[in-house]
Amino acid sequence: MPEESISTELHVVIIGAGITGLSCARSLLTAAPHLRVTILESRPTTGGVIRTSPFAGLPHVDEAADAFLLRVPFAAQLANEVGLGEQLTSPVSAHASVWRNGLHRLPAGLLLGVPTQLSSLATSRLISPLGKLRAALDLVLPRTSVASDSIGTYMRRRFGNEVHNMLIDPLVGSIYAADTDHFSLEMVPQLSALASKSRSVLLTARRMPQPAANIAASPIFGAPLTGMGALITATQQAVEKLGGTIRLNSHVSSVEPASSDGKYFVHFTANGVSETLTANHVVVCSPAKHSAGFFSESAPQVSQLLAQSSHASVVMVALAIPKESLPQKASGSGYLVPKPEQRFITAVSFASQKWAHLNTTDSAILRVSLGRDGMPLHEHSDEELTSFVLADIKRHLLVDLEPTALRITRWKESFPQYRPHHVAHVEHLENHLATKMPQVHLAGASFRGIGVPSCIQQGVATAQKIISSIQ
Repeated sequence: MPEESISTELHVVIIGAGITGLSCARSLLTAAPHLRVTILESRPTTGGVIRTSPFAGLPHVDEAADAFLLRVPFAAQLANEVGLGEQLTSPVSAHASVWRNGLHRLPAGLLLGVPTQLSSLATSRLISPLGKLRAALDLVLPRTSVASDSIGTYMRRRFGNEVHNMLIDPLVGSIYAADTDHFSLEMVPQLSALASKSRSVLLTARRMPQPAANIAASPIFGAPLTGMGALITATQQAVEKLGGTIRLNSHVSSVEPASSDGKYFVHFTANGVSETLTANHVVVCSPAKHSAGFFSESAPQVSQLLAQSSHASVVMVALAIPKESLPQKASGSGYLVPKPEQRFITAVSFASQKWAHLNTTDSAILRVSLGRDGMPLHEHSDEELTSFVLADIKRHLLVDLEPTALRITRWKESFPQYRPHHVAHVEHLENHLATKMPQVHLAGASFRGIGVPSCIQQGVATAQKIISSIQ
């Protein structure tokens, strides 16, 4: 159907101006230029949990995610489409370590921490001899049920507690701020595939097709030279150029059916003034738990299901220190701290060693993560958080750091936690929503995958669904 056949009277309201909402709006307006699209964002800026700002004399240092996966195409494709393709860069230092009474380089051949090569595991000093023998039992153990849908339950039975605690949980946990004993196996597709294809994880990994040489040698991660915030800015500009409207400081209070004609009222407050928009479609891209109140009267069951969602809080601390104060053993891109060793820090990124464009001053830049699911630290004062960071780094690297610059960013309830059977929970939620309000859609990290590429994919897929329904 020609673009002109889509009426200008059709209005889509998107709640949330993170990367999901922005990519959804851009896709809608690209496919249907005459569609009216409004994004409502409660914060004073767009981007959600993607933010880049100046730090320690550098113009662009990320305050949360600093890269996206290149082998999942959606983020790289969007970057190219909004004019950032020539500005993408990749880490120059890829190897990472785990701290266990010292730094131990991660063994080769891991898939999100899961060993796929016993030979690499055998030479690692991170795992004890008994831990290695226990991991090798995966080759002979009978099939393990995936009915629990818990990463921890499944992987502990296959590889034992030590490999799970020192490898699998730290790597998965660093992505999701998760406790993998309470995290859905099905929601991590790479691990779910290993668990479901045959009896032994190691044998399944051996049978997996190896990537072509050019793919294996290509970078895994990428980011704009000017930080992840550049992807937000460029996508926002594309939305506005296409005619979309973005309203900041707009706090949605409720979404309800307008009448029997299939439209919806979206009630919100902007700068102290109550307003209402009428929409043909509504896309909820805000965090699930925070969105529950939108439906407390119009769809109570939907509201209750959204309220059951969990979100972890994380603190990101950036430090600038003289380069000479970083010990030689602090090599590579950084290190992870497994839960049995954790006090406050969960991961440290040696950002100026990881990224060439951050290695342009006399300072070394560290990005330190604190807190996770079950260990919230965001309510501590700046002084307390600073002392936690310096004490933990002294314990890990045996050095007293004296930062020349420090920045603390709190991400309260910002990392969705996919509890076991999350997929069934989302399907149940969407079924209730389809019954009550069939043209209200859910998209974003709370629902079908965390990470920038996944969020973009959900935004684009939701836009395509809406376009198909109105043509």
